[in-house]
Amino acid sequence: MATENGMVPDLEGPEGCYLIFEPSSGGRLMLYYSKGDIPTNAIGFWCPGAGRSIQGFKFKQAGGRSELIKGIAGGDQNRRKYYSGWVQFIKLAKQFNGYVIKFPNSDQGVEVDVIGYKTKEEKAYELDLDAGLIEVGVFDAIAVVPKHNPTFHGVHTIVKTNFIEMGQLAGAASTL
Repeated sequence: MATENGMVPDLEGPEGCYLIFEPSSGGRLMLYYSKGDIPTNAIGFWCPGAGRSIQGFKFKQAGGRSELIKGIAGGDQNRRKYYSGWVQFIKLAKQFNGYVIKFPNSDQGVEVDVIGYKTKEEKAYELDLDAGLIEVGVFDAIAVVPKHNPTFHGVHTIVKTNFIEMGQLAGAASTL
């Protein structure tokens, strides 16, 4: 059950998908589906929303692990892949009407800001994923940009195409 600001007060069991940063293989982001194991190198997590569940094979196939994106270490172009990996991770959560949280990770990965977009309101919302689980099913598009990036500061209303374009220029963005 979500509160007015979209946050979930308590997680109903630890079943979900973790986003893991691994510096090996030129840097990569991995998905890890788990029913209780919390990986120490996790940078994010999503759990399904009410009435939704993750297919059982996701937890068993390859030990619950799969590569999301690789070649993300070093350079601006590879950093964009990192932001794109975050966007893909959030899109997966949206498919399950899920809730997402980001773990502050000074030692791993790159700190990011996540901005959600609602088409009906033509409005962008900065999502504080560090504070707790945020429902992503209510958003129509998403942008992931470097932490403290000013791209969306002061933007009150914006059309979706401009939101996506600005998000792509600053990091990565996509419709959900």
